[in-house]
Amino acid sequence: MMRRRRRLSLPVLAAAVGIGGLMATPARAEPATAQLESTKAPGAADCPDADKLARAVNDGVGRTAVFPAGPDAPAARLRIGVAFERAARGYAATVKLGGARGGTRKLSNGGPGCDALASAVGVLLTVVLDSDASATGDAAGGAAAAGTGSAAAAARDGGSAGMNANLGFGGGVAEGLVGGWSPTLGLAGTFAYRHWAARVGGLWLPSKTSDTFPGRVEVGLAVARIAFCVTTADDHRSRVTLGLCAQQQIGWMRGSGIDFRTATATDDRLWLATGAAFVASGALERSFGWEVEIGAVRLLRQQRFVVDNFGTAYESDPFAFMTTLSFMTRVW
Repeated sequence: MMRRRRRLSLPVLAAAVGIGGLMATPARAEPATAQLESTKAPGAADCPDADKLARAVNDGVGRTAVFPAGPDAPAARLRIGVAFERAARGYAATVKLGGARGGTRKLSNGGPGCDALASAVGVLLTVVLDSDASATGDAAGGAAAAGTGSAAAAARDGGSAGMNANLGFGGGVAEGLVGGWSPTLGLAGTFAYRHWAARVGGLWLPSKTSDTFPGRVEVGLAVARIAFCVTTADDHRSRVTLGLCAQQQIGWMRGSGIDFRTATATDDRLWLATGAAFVASGALERSFGWEVEIGAVRLLRQQRFVVDNFGTAYESDPFAFMTTLSFMTRVW
């Protein structure tokens, strides 16, 4: 008699390969049954409870192999505990099998929801309880030593292939962009894939006044920029990620000459620059995090504002430096 089998995607199936570390003895011919307990820590409310997880496992096995634990649950030779919690980035699950042959395994996933992690846990339990899985058990046991690390990585990625996107807002200071030290406000979005990241954002520097006898000059700047970065880590367990970015920037600089014994004059200029930045980022809580950027800017064209009957009232520096602190929220 043919049994109905559930089709499994490759990343999720790989997460079950590590079951060899949990079940070290050969598979038995008799059907396995188990009682299942599932707990959810604060922040993991969207993870499945025992009823939902049991239905998913039984659907994968093709029979009623696991029951939610409780006073009315039938006797079972295995007890399984699954504890879902929020990790530094995303979600984590600790799976415990009771009994002398039991063991513990921890899986993690970067989110944004708990579905991918729940699927990996379901497949893990399906392989344990599948009474017709002798071939799978042998293959898992033989591959456990070589494949445990890659299986954990597959479960951690959960089909997302290491991709994530963040949106952040912050502020800092700059030296040399509009003359001397000046405050800076910024908005940025980041798309990351494993060791690579692309950043798109903007900066605004309010007008800064510089005294130039017999008058003064006010210079302000708005900048759009794009950057490509290489980072230190591609897994969601990293609490701090470091990156090095190459940036291209385009902006609009406005200068105004005041009190030069002539009418106030304003001039707008196209502003172009390139640069590099060092970026450090980390998680705070749930989907929020922080980011610190320290960068150097090289102007492709220096700007000069000239006042009639006076001469050069302002000239931009060829190099500038800036640092910002931003707070990020995960988009997906």
